[in-house]
Amino acid sequence: MLGGPVTFVAVGSRGDVEPLAILAGAVAAGGRAATVVAIDEYADLVRGHGAGFRGIGSALHHMERMSRGWLGQLAFRTPLAQPLLLRRWLAGLAQPLADALDEVPPGSSVVTGVASRDAALALAQQRGVRVATVLHTAVLPTAERESHLEGRRFWGRPRADRAFTDWYWRQVSGLSQATSAVFRARHGLPTSAQQAEDALWLAVDRVLVPTARDWPGGVVQTAAIRPALDGSWTPPDPLAAFLAAGPRPVYVGLGSLNDAGGQRWLQLIVDAARQAGRRVLTPAVPGTQPGVIDDLVCTIRPAPHDALFPRLAGVIHHGGAGTTAAALRAGVPSVAVPAVFDQYYHAHRLHVLGVGPAPVRLPKLSQVRLAGLLTALTSGDHDERAQRVGEQARTADGTAATLAELNRTMCAP
Repeated sequence: MLGGPVTFVAVGSRGDVEPLAILAGAVAAGGRAATVVAIDEYADLVRGHGAGFRGIGSALHHMERMSRGWLGQLAFRTPLAQPLLLRRWLAGLAQPLADALDEVPPGSSVVTGVASRDAALALAQQRGVRVATVLHTAVLPTAERESHLEGRRFWGRPRADRAFTDWYWRQVSGLSQATSAVFRARHGLPTSAQQAEDALWLAVDRVLVPTARDWPGGVVQTAAIRPALDGSWTPPDPLAAFLAAGPRPVYVGLGSLNDAGGQRWLQLIVDAARQAGRRVLTPAVPGTQPGVIDDLVCTIRPAPHDALFPRLAGVIHHGGAGTTAAALRAGVPSVAVPAVFDQYYHAHRLHVLGVGPAPVRLPKLSQVRLAGLLTALTSGDHDERAQRVGEQARTADGTAATLAELNRTMCAP
């Protein structure tokens, strides 16, 4: 692969950062300079994929603190308030993110997540760089209910539903307005100027997000961007010993939310596993060593989901885009316990696809309800359907397809 440098702007949680880090690593492997701009917590993740890293400061603790405040509590109860929470969090990164954009040399290509799209378009206006936005969930305007993450709020009137999703797209794609305002002011750009156009790549499996006939023109749906599997990963102890000691366990984890639950969350899992009589894997609480803490429960260090999940009986997760894709592609039953953002949509889609039981909202998750999910996932009722859906999802290589779009649209003269 030849051409100028590529900057990947990946502002958000691990689910926002890792797909762009995977793409950046592939670009770097092809001989082109590739740098990922992200919060400092993901420096090792990015470098582990072979890409350069440009940090903009630590910020996850700010989001955790905001989540405990009034706006965070409102966002947990009212999903339409969640873009407001994200916008406020991103406003705290406006100066360092604008500094990072100032370092992007002319002649570069920029690939951004949706949270930083507005800022990236301001850079394109000032410097003439090419911009592409990679989306990981169903936020594009449409009147088709199953193809939008807020489809459950549709009125069933296409014009009204499309107007609603047009508004929602403006909110989501404008989350970084604080950064773009700082950047425009630095360079004397008018705030009302026509924005540069960008390519839109929806990196989501079609089985999860059905292609909508009325998406904006030029949208390309590739597939989920997942790490390459070379078969070299083997489970370390104590995970290996636990897997070998009995029936396949169920994974229970909350992704980026997992640390917040601590020992209370772990005890809930232990109690539910005992009630259901099912074996469980779950991430170790920060500051503790992984190991078998109960005859039925083993805590583990971070493990590659794409390699781990096919070895299990099922997956109970938070419904983040990356974990949802990994569980679907594993071909095992899965169910989500959503709390925020796109998690509710992914939870709904898993149930509609028939790969698992009805979801339970995280705030409503009790020992009894979690035990019920463990029992339902291991009942055998969802095994065949999960296998078929997994086969469908695995037919597309999202990394290769998205990389091909990058080469086609950003390497052309």
